[in-house]
Amino acid sequence: MADLSAYEERIAKQRSHIKRHQQEYNATARAANDERKQRDGFYHSIEWKHIRLSVLERDNYVCQYCYRFGIVRPANTVDHIVPGQVAPELIRDTSNLATICRECHRRKTDWEHKFYHTGYKNNNQKIQKDILLKGISELPNFSK
Repeated sequence: MADLSAYEERIAKQRSHIKRHQQEYNATARAANDERKQRDGFYHSIEWKHIRLSVLERDNYVCQYCYRFGIVRPANTVDHIVPGQVAPELIRDTSNLATICRECHRRKTDWEHKFYHTGYKNNNQKIQKDILLKGISELPNFSK
């Protein structure tokens, strides 16, 4: 019985820790400004769900970043070619959306942080809005 109570106590501490950090993250990152709140709200909307599904179907659930190099890799994430932080006016534009696999999405996000200065760790840097890439073909190879 002592082991069970020690286990339950440890689990309670872990849950408390997670909850505290989640609240902290939500307050600093997700609710950082009105633009961010509005953008995050959009991703939970029925409109986004319809747009996302149409892009996935258009791209046959295949990562377009891999496909341009002849690699067929299944994917279920829809990516903004030009990030919403850079060009909010393109957030609904399906020509600015592409299906992307997890590996390419991670690499592309890292690249965007450096190229556009997007992301929540770059709060002190001005986002590069003067360089808008027009399509996937202008981006580096993230499928490596």
